Amino acid sequence: MSKTHEILIIAKNTNGIVARIMSLFNRRGYFVKNMTAGVTNISGHARLTLSVEGDEEALDQIQKQVYKIVDVVKVKIFPKEGTIRRELMLIKVKANHETRAQIIQIADIYRSNVLDVGPNSIVIEITGSVSKLHGFVQMMDTYGILEIAKTGVVAMSRGEKM
Repeated sequence: MSKTHEILIIAKNTNGIVARIMSLFNRRGYFVKNMTAGVTNISGHARLTLSVEGDEEALDQIQKQVYKIVDVVKVKIFPKEGTIRRELMLIKVKANHETRAQIIQIADIYRSNVLDVGPNSIVIEITGSVSKLHGFVQMMDTYGILEIAKTGVVAMSRGEKM
């Protein structure tokens, strides 16, 4: 059965490393739902977190194939348990003087931050699990969503291990 899994890739931060990794996924027909990338605490290295759909066999193949790419240092498939997963979303919602207080109250319940208030809209920043963000979008849908920007999932193991 195919499920979504997060994969951590640590690679030397060389020109084209992200393109080479994504090219491998493309060639092999693996579906990447989203990707986040950035620097890491190891100088000269990049950290990529990919959300990939697949079963255990496909994940094993992905791990083996990615390790073959020059400059890849580590590949880890995050387990379902013992992993912190978060996503950041900015959402712009229609708001007038009658609905603004209701929207802010809902945003407070979801522990989000109001970043901008305009005469006809409000921009909210929210961080959390994919399901939390989905629930917030459903709540805001009744007011009218003008725009959404999301980062994609970042993940980290609990405890001292990478």
